[in-house]
Amino acid sequence: MKAVLLLILTAIAPVIIAQSENPVEIYQEPTGNGGFQYFAHNVALAPYQLEITFPELNNLKSSVPLPHYAVVYPGDPVPLLTLQPGTGGSTSFKSGYKLTLGDPEASIDKDFVYTLPFADQKAYVMVQGANGPYSHQGKFAWDFVMEENTEICASREGVVVQVKEDSNLGGPDVSFMPHANRVTIMHADGSYADYAHLRKDGALVGIGDTVVAGQVIGYSGNTGWSTKPHLHFQIYRAIKFGIKTMPAKFLTEDGVVSELRELVSYRAVHPD
Repeated sequence: MKAVLLLILTAIAPVIIAQSENPVEIYQEPTGNGGFQYFAHNVALAPYQLEITFPELNNLKSSVPLPHYAVVYPGDPVPLLTLQPGTGGSTSFKSGYKLTLGDPEASIDKDFVYTLPFADQKAYVMVQGANGPYSHQGKFAWDFVMEENTEICASREGVVVQVKEDSNLGGPDVSFMPHANRVTIMHADGSYADYAHLRKDGALVGIGDTVVAGQVIGYSGNTGWSTKPHLHFQIYRAIKFGIKTMPAKFLTEDGVVSELRELVSYRAVHPD
């Protein structure tokens, strides 16, 4: 590895799930006595945290304390709660919910060794690392400077659960953050990896694809909150209605590195 002087400014937006995307379908069925039973159907590939609320609930009683929290895994619909009517009088209610990717109770393999997220025997400079001064304060993330259209490779086997590649916007302030293209991969232990700032139409994988370590998954770009073309890479786990980025060990030509150092060039070594 080789030390160099170079700086890049970058950040990506946190994972936000809009109700319109419908990874989890929430629906109700009448109980026959004026009440309703609520169900959740996860039609995505990953677990989601769900919180369902009732800002208005008149003459109805919930079978569980409200707001109701649950982690919903892919599969058949699961019951959430029942609203039963009181005695006499009309009933009315308004409901809402929020969703966040991941299961906070997943057992994460903290000792897993990741492949560097670019092609075998290629070397790139890591210019902003964990708790970096510009946009990585308080989190683990790594920025590798590279020209646009550089091959990005999966660092670990997993399933693609999110892809954004429709943006052609990038710029030097936080207003550009939502425009970062990315690929998100779920690993077997319930952790996730983000590969961000890809070029427009720069993903080579789609939701549901299984990838292996070292597989080319897309091309680097300069979208989102970014001042120069590069790759932003981070690994994280779910916490309650949020994420927590994680430190990681990486396989390099110099062996396993527990902490990548800023302004150092690292060469990738892919597994056989």
